[in-house]
Amino acid sequence: MAAASSIQPPSVHSPLARVSALSPVMDSPESRQPEDEEAPAAAAAAASQPSEAGICLRDLPDLEPEEVERRLAKTRQELSNRRKILIKNLPPDTSTQEVHEILKEYELKYCFVDRNKGTAFVTLLNGDQAQDAIRSLHHSTVRGRLINVTLQPTDSLLCLTNLPHTFTAQQFEELVRTYGNIERSFLVYSELTGHSKGYGFVEYMKKDSASRARSELLGRPLGDRSVMVQWMDVNQLSHEEKLHSRCLCVDRLPLDLCDSEELTQLFSETYKPTFCQLAQDEGSTVRGFGMVEYESAEQAEAVLTEMDRTLVGGQEVRLSLCSPGTSGRSTLAALIAAQGMILSNRKGLLPEPNLAQLLTSMTNPAALQILMRPYHSGKRGGGHQCPQGHKREYPQLAVPDVASSDGAYIGQHSQGLGGQYADYFKRKRL
Repeated sequence: MAAASSIQPPSVHSPLARVSALSPVMDSPESRQPEDEEAPAAAAAAASQPSEAGICLRDLPDLEPEEVERRLAKTRQELSNRRKILIKNLPPDTSTQEVHEILKEYELKYCFVDRNKGTAFVTLLNGDQAQDAIRSLHHSTVRGRLINVTLQPTDSLLCLTNLPHTFTAQQFEELVRTYGNIERSFLVYSELTGHSKGYGFVEYMKKDSASRARSELLGRPLGDRSVMVQWMDVNQLSHEEKLHSRCLCVDRLPLDLCDSEELTQLFSETYKPTFCQLAQDEGSTVRGFGMVEYESAEQAEAVLTEMDRTLVGGQEVRLSLCSPGTSGRSTLAALIAAQGMILSNRKGLLPEPNLAQLLTSMTNPAALQILMRPYHSGKRGGGHQCPQGHKREYPQLAVPDVASSDGAYIGQHSQGLGGQYADYFKRKRL
C-alpha cells in the first residue's frame, strides 16, 4: 500500500462525480450550529483565534524530529498523569493523620478518609508518585489488615473531536479550562508527523464541570469546524496505543448520496474499511455524513490525510477522526445522538406541555412544589397571606372529559394536591 505522504489527493472522485453545488450542505453536522448561544469569555477567546481555515494535514509543513518527539512526550506525560488513588480496607478508626503517615514518602495534595467504608481518597503530586505508591503499598498491611491501593476511577473525562489540525495545546487548554478546574488535558498527535490528529482529551476535577463543558462545547464553531464532545471511559486510555482512533467521520457529503455501498467504494481506494455507513441508513433523519472504520489507526490516518477536503460529487467533504476505543457502528450512533442534541438546542425553548404532561409531572415533588408555590401562604411559599376569616380560593383547572387509552384516573397523578383537587380529579378521566 502507498504511504499517506506519497498519495496525491484527487480533485474529483470519479465514482461520485455528480453535478453538485460547492456551497456547504446546510443539513450536514458542521453546518448545524447553535444560533443564539453565547460562549463563555475564555472559550470565545480561544475560538476567536482559530487555526487557518481550509488547512488539512497534507498542507502542513514537516516538523523537526525534536519537535515531533517533544509533542509526543507531552501527550505521554499527561496520559500517565493520573495522581488520584484509593486506599481500601483500612481499619474503621483510621485517621487522616495515619494516612499521611502511610504515605509519608509522597507529597499529598488532598486526603479524605471515609471511615464507614474504610476508604481513603488521596491526590498525590503527580502520576509517577501515584504509580509508585500503588507498587509499594498495594496488598501491604495496616494494623493487620490487607489494604488495596488502586487508581481512582473518574467520570469527568471528555474527548473533543473535529478540532482544527493547527489548534495548539495552549489553545486547547484555554478552551477547556473555561468550564472548571482541570486535572489534565492533552491533544493527540500523529506519531509519523507530529501534527495534531484533530482531537484531544480533558479530565475535570468535578463531574459538573465536565457536564457543563460537554453541554456548552457540543456543536460550538471553532474556525470552520464544529466541536464534537463525547464522554470517555478512562479505561479506554490505559495505554498509549489506545489513544489513536480507527474511525473517520465523513461530513458535508452531497445530499443525493444515499447509498452506503457507494461510500464504501469511494473509501476503499487506499484501504478497505471494516465498517462504512451513512447516517440515514441507521434510521437517522440527519443526512450528509457517514462513518468509516479501518483495521488500524495508521490506515485511518492515511485516508484522513489523503481525502480530507477533496471533492465528492462536486462538493468538498470534511474528514475528522472520532474518539478512540469504540466501534464504528457505536460511534456513528453517538454522533447521530449528538446531532439531535445540537438541533434541539437550536430550537430554543421546549414546547409548552399539554395537560397530561403537566399532571404526570406532579408525581415529581420538586415540580409539584414549583406549581403550587403561588398558592402557598407566607414568604417561604412565595405567595400572599390570606386575610384572617377568609377562605382561600383556588383556581379551577379545566380538565377535558375524555377517557385515556389505559383508563387511568388523573387522581393518581395528583395525590400531592389533596383537598378539592384530588376529589375533582378522581371524577375525571384523561
